[in-house]
Amino acid sequence: MNKPAAYCSAALLILAAAFSGSTLAADSKPAAAAAAPAAAAAPAHEITKEQAVEMALKAHPGEVTKAYQDSKKGKQTWEVKINGTDGKKWEVHYEIKTGALVSEESK
Repeated sequence: MNKPAAYCSAALLILAAAFSGSTLAADSKPAAAAAAPAAAAAPAHEITKEQAVEMALKAHPGEVTKAYQDSKKGKQTWEVKINGTDGKKWEVHYEIKTGALVSEESK
């Protein structure tokens, strides 16, 4: 093999090795990086009034007397009022955007 051909072959091998390593590194980084923003940017699951009633009854069995939109602690919520089988009257608030429990009070 002549010198120019040997240099070209060596240069191609070096470039191939350099790019294959960076390709593997590049492939692993976006997968991990893409997963985090996707989870953070995923839209929250809004809940319906019926879902809020169902969750409230699981937490405090009884009879629902009212269920309506309200705000509590600066969040839009479903307020569910229950006459509990435990003899207490419950007010339970679930955030509409996420379904998270905002508050529950007994009277």
